[in-house]
This record gives sequence, structure tokens and C-alpha cells, in this order.
Amino acid sequence: MLKLDIRTKIFILIIANILMFKMMSISMHLVIALCFSIYLGISSNFKRMIRFFGIYLFFTAYEVFFAHTVTLQVVDSFLLLTALMFKTLYFPLCAGMALVSSSKVSELICFLRSIRLPKKMIIVLAVLYRFFPVLLTDYKLIKNSLKMKGIGVSRGYYLLHPFKFFEYIFVPYVIISTNIANELSVSCLCRGIDNEEKPTSYIELKFNKIDYLVMVAVTIIFCFIMFMR
Repeated sequence: MLKLDIRTKIFILIIANILMFKMMSISMHLVIALCFSIYLGISSNFKRMIRFFGIYLFFTAYEVFFAHTVTLQVVDSFLLLTALMFKTLYFPLCAGMALVSSSKVSELICFLRSIRLPKKMIIVLAVLYRFFPVLLTDYKLIKNSLKMKGIGVSRGYYLLHPFKFFEYIFVPYVIISTNIANELSVSCLCRGIDNEEKPTSYIELKFNKIDYLVMVAVTIIFCFIMFMR
């Protein structure tokens, strides 16, 4: 697994967000998407990389070969809109998941303190940083508990029964998310994140050779893409 400094990962995330708005050809977009997918795989999880890149390839293949061939215009418009949204957000999604899944909250707090961000903003960002991974874990727990009761066992169950999805998953999910936000906020406060004294940390942020190489490579590729016509 590739171990990078959190500042390098944040730099890659910023580049990904800028590239999200860059107009480019389908082939160029595919190459860059492959690079971000590999980055996600070596930083986080190869299974997640394969799953996400598979969805990307499906939407790309549909856009190139099957767009405007579906007899129902509603289905065609829905798939094209979904493909556009997913492909637009693909770069920051990969960079964001690599950042969240491979970095600790303590590293993020140490970085935010080093740039002298206000303490209230640090608390908000620290809670948000842990919020979505915890939500994903609780979502899996809800689905597993429902499967033990024989609900949602088959694939596509919630597509065929959308109202049951809202009843069994969405409603408890919203309630749980509120409790999680409160618990994470209390956890951050209990750890002294709002202490007025000068903070100390056992986390030391340090660039390695691989960080410099990655940042230089990403900068060169970014400049090439931005100035390419």
C-alpha cells in the first residue's frame, strides 16, 4: 500500500476537483480516470477500485456505443444524466476516498493546526472526516440485520420495492446519522480539541521522497492537461 503524507493527498484532491471542470475528450478522460483509479487502489482498496472503475467503464461504454439507442427516451435520458454526474465526480470521488480511508483524523487535525485554521472549523472538519466512514459501516450493519430477518436478501430487492427501502433503511439511517454526528462532536470535545492552550501532538507530518515524486508528477500531468487544447 502506498503511504503518502496527508498534505500530498489533499494536494491530489485539490487537483482532482480542478480537473473535474476541465473539458476533455472521452479517451483523455478515460486515461485520467484510470490513473485516479490506480491511485485509489494502491492507497486504499483494490476491490473498491475495481468496483468503481467497472461502473465508470459501463457508463463510458453506454455513452459511446449505446446512447440514444434505447426505445424509451426517459430511460435513455436518465442513464445519460447518471453517466454525466458519475463521470464528472469520478476524479474527486477517487481522491477523496483514498484520503479518508488511508489517513487518520489526528493527521488531519495536525495539518489543520499547522495552517492555523480556527478551532471551530477544525472541529467541524474533523467530525465530517469521520462521519461518512462511520455512516458506511452503519449502513452495512442495517442491511445485515435486515437480511437476518429475510428482508432484502435478493439482488435488486430495493429497486423493485423502493418504498420498503425508505421504510427499512432510509428512515433509521437518518436517525442514526443524527446520533453519530452528536457522538463524534462529543468525542472531539472530550479529546480537548477546543482547548485554548497551545496544543501538542505526537503526530509529525513529514514529506518523504515518494511524496515529492508524486507531487511533481501530478503537477506536470496537471499542467499538460490544462494547457492542452
